[in-house]
Amino acid sequence: MDPTWTVQWFKSILILLDDLSVSIDPSSSIGGGDYVLISHAHGDHVAGFRSKGSKICSSLTAELYSVCYGGRVNEATLLHLPAALKLDSLSIELKEAGHILGSAQFLLSHPEHGVLVYTGDLNVEGSIVTSPADVLNCDVLIVDATFGHPHLKFPPRERLYESIATWTQSVVNAGGTAVLYAHPLGKAQELVKVLNQYVDIEPAVHPKIAKVNEVYAKAGVKLRYIEEDREVREALRGGGAYIVPLRPRPSKLEAANPYKAVVTGWAAVFEYNAFDKAFPLSGHSSFPTLIEYVKQVGARRVYTLGYYAEEMANWIRKRLRIEACSLASRLINRAG
Repeated sequence: MDPTWTVQWFKSILILLDDLSVSIDPSSSIGGGDYVLISHAHGDHVAGFRSKGSKICSSLTAELYSVCYGGRVNEATLLHLPAALKLDSLSIELKEAGHILGSAQFLLSHPEHGVLVYTGDLNVEGSIVTSPADVLNCDVLIVDATFGHPHLKFPPRERLYESIATWTQSVVNAGGTAVLYAHPLGKAQELVKVLNQYVDIEPAVHPKIAKVNEVYAKAGVKLRYIEEDREVREALRGGGAYIVPLRPRPSKLEAANPYKAVVTGWAAVFEYNAFDKAFPLSGHSSFPTLIEYVKQVGARRVYTLGYYAEEMANWIRKRLRIEACSLASRLINRAG
C-alpha cells in the first residue's frame, strides 16, 4: 500500500482524514483536531489537555499532568498501556515509548492510508525505571530527533549510572553535600533509583519531586527517599545527597556551598560551567539508536521532529535512501 497520510505541522502534528482530524502533542490549546493525542506529561507536550478536542492518553499521563501542573483532565479517554481503540475508520494503538512513566507511542492504522507511527519522545532502550520502547512497523514514521545529530552518541546508560553513583558517594563519604539537578518528572525518579540500587543512598528530594515519586510508587516503581523540609535542609549542610529540579535553583541550600551536578542529555551538547559535574543522562535515545529504530520499522516515509530534525532527515535521505523531511527543528526539549 502506498502511504497517503496527510501530515501537517502548525504548533502540532495534524493528521487529516476524510471523516476526522487528529492532532498530536499540540504546543497550543488553540485549534487542533477533533481528537487530541497526548504522548506524555512533560510540560512541552501537555497543552492539548486545555484544548477543545477529545483527549486520548495513558491514565498515568493524565495523573502526572494533574500532579505536576494542577490541571484538570476533561473529555478524555484514559488508557492503560498497551491499549487500542477505534475512531470510525481509524484504529489507534498506544505503545510503550520508554521515555517516562506513562509515555506512549501512537500507532494509527487506516484501511486506505496504511500505518503511521508517532514515537513522541523516544527511549528505545528504556531505563532503570521505564520499560524499553516497542518497535512498531509502519509505512509512515514521525520520529523523535531531539538528539538526532549524526555526531551525538550517549555513553552507555550503565556507565552513566555508575559514574553518578560513584561521584555522589565520594562527596557524601567526604562529609559533603551532593546536589543533583534534574527534571522533576522522569529524570529525578531515575536518579533516586540509581542511588538506592547502586550505593544504597536514600536521597533527600524537593517536594515537587516527592509528589511525582508517589505516582511512580503507585505504579510499582519502588523508591527510597526523604522529602525535603527545613529540618532536612539543615541536616544536609552536614553532608548528604539531595535531588532538586533544574529550575528554580534552591538558593537556601546553595549558601552551604554544596557540590553540584547537572543531569541532562543536553550536557552532551552544551557546557554547564556553573556546575562541578555534568552527566549526559537522557530520557531520549541518541542518533545511532534512533537510526536503528528507523531501519527496523520499515517506513517508506519519515518525518523528523525535534532539535536536530533537519540533520537527521538529511542523513536518512542520503544514507538510507528513504524519503524524509523535518517537521520542526531547533525545538529545545527541556526535559533532556
